[in-house]
Amino acid sequence: MRRNGVSDPWAIVLAGGEGSRVQPFLAELCGGRGIKQFCTIIGDRSMLQHTVSRVQKLTRKERILVSLNSRHRSDATEQLSVLSPENLIFQPTNLDTAPGILLPLAHISHRDPDAVVAVFPSDHFIRNEESFMACAARAVRELKRHRDALILLGLSPEWPDDSYGWIEPAVVQHHQGSVPVQAFFEKPDPTEARKLMLRGSLWNTFVFVARAEVLWKMVAASAPELYCIFSTIRLMLPSDHTRSVIEFAYRSLRPVNFSSAVLTRSSSHLRVIRVPPVGWSDWGTKERILASLEEIGRLEECLQRLNSPVPEESIQAG
Repeated sequence: MRRNGVSDPWAIVLAGGEGSRVQPFLAELCGGRGIKQFCTIIGDRSMLQHTVSRVQKLTRKERILVSLNSRHRSDATEQLSVLSPENLIFQPTNLDTAPGILLPLAHISHRDPDAVVAVFPSDHFIRNEESFMACAARAVRELKRHRDALILLGLSPEWPDDSYGWIEPAVVQHHQGSVPVQAFFEKPDPTEARKLMLRGSLWNTFVFVARAEVLWKMVAASAPELYCIFSTIRLMLPSDHTRSVIEFAYRSLRPVNFSSAVLTRSSSHLRVIRVPPVGWSDWGTKERILASLEEIGRLEECLQRLNSPVPEESIQAG
């Protein structure tokens, strides 16, 4: 299928984490274990279901793979019945975002060696989804001109948050296209975050697109051990021994963050598109969740679901 002359990309939805920082709050608000991506905070769909639905604005569901933790198999199977079982990629354990991306990437590359891949976390709130996904589609189209690029979606910061990744564009952006990245910073200290904000740097949404071949090249250059492990898994996928190979590999792996291990070392490949204000928030803390709900007028509805009142200071933005 082609849209505007461009083949549909593949998509990886990252949903393997535990969300430990916000888990006690969500267990009280939503019941159950409080695993963030499986919680229904707004409406009648979980965060993961919202994300999969959002990604279908970019590509068809047959090309959406979800990266999951085997511990969450029951929740995932129940909530993702819209997807084919072969598109639910279960990791033996969660080892942060690099393995979380590379295992489904191996499956995508096995099915389509020329794939274009878009990556989406499953714990983001986006008020204006149409505008945000239009930027993702623009990033896909930009790869026709910048074939060796990884194109990030960045947002103008509202405050110098040191818990986000930051993108420093190489030039001031005066158009809707992508620009080169001067440097990428993963969770800088507060002083550096303030400096980055003054220099016009952007928050990293951790939504990005790239050709699969380019992603493998970047990992090979910046994290060769990871590349060796996951390229071996990719080669073994047709084999009856695939599951045991994956289990063995994960026993020897340590957690690896994709931003720290790959993006910070790959500035020459990076480009960024500035996303207009869309009401985006990474719901990694209770404070961010409550701030977003207050912004859209759903805070009181949320507080009524809690067994105990939330202190006033908890609703302030982080």
